[in-house]
Amino acid sequence: MRGIYFDGANIQRFASTRDSILFYLVLKTGVSLSASIGNGNSLSDLFRRVKGFFVPGEKDAFLRIQELAGLGEESLELLVKILSSSGNGTSNGSHNGLHDIEICTERINILEKMGDKITQSFEEMLGRGSITASIEYDFGRLADNVDSILDRAHGLSRQLRRVTRRPLREAKEFDSANRKEMIHLIEIGLTQLRAFRQLLQIAGTDRTQAIELARKIEELEEQGDDVKDAMLDEIYGSWEKLDYASFHNYLETTIEADDILDLCEDASDLVIAVMKALGA
Repeated sequence: MRGIYFDGANIQRFASTRDSILFYLVLKTGVSLSASIGNGNSLSDLFRRVKGFFVPGEKDAFLRIQELAGLGEESLELLVKILSSSGNGTSNGSHNGLHDIEICTERINILEKMGDKITQSFEEMLGRGSITASIEYDFGRLADNVDSILDRAHGLSRQLRRVTRRPLREAKEFDSANRKEMIHLIEIGLTQLRAFRQLLQIAGTDRTQAIELARKIEELEEQGDDVKDAMLDEIYGSWEKLDYASFHNYLETTIEADDILDLCEDASDLVIAVMKALGA
């Protein structure tokens, strides 16, 4: 005897009585569950909540990446302080501005080392097979991207301290304008990173909000590109006012700052990729 099932408006036949019985059990379970949760929620939503979106290893991985992102956020806040003070230092190091830069740079150095330890422990966790194999590579890239934000902030802080200790020959008006735009660029990255931390917190629980946050991070990156391009135009347009060392310094620090925004956007894309891979 063959069983039947409904496919839209059509009635189809099962290949065997066993298939028909299995269908009956699934249908009966589905009706019961649907009644308990209301018509507005699908069975897949219920199963996802019962099962849990992430396995323990994946939850731990996201917590570690959240910790890394928190270190990155503090580093960018300190970078803004450094840039706000970097025009006040003197070559003999006696000014309070240089002292503040030294303190902020040392703190970023500590944060960068803390990030390296978290990344190392993360890699060890991957080696133990704590994360689903199909998304292990994406998780590794995600941790690397967030750690790279710390590395960029660390490199920028050291360069800013270096040129404050031994000022380059530069046009004061140009330096003031460049520093203002650099602060703007870093603050965009800071806004991105805060949105990224929100994304990590809701990953696997609210797909719509997660996609909205990822879109916001992408829009901020595009805004940062406009700021970066305007800064580069000013740098190249002012080559007659700057010596080679100054020109190179402004060029490199601008590109380094923009890298932070790119890394943050890439990290948010990876979070969405992981969510989709797991069926969120």
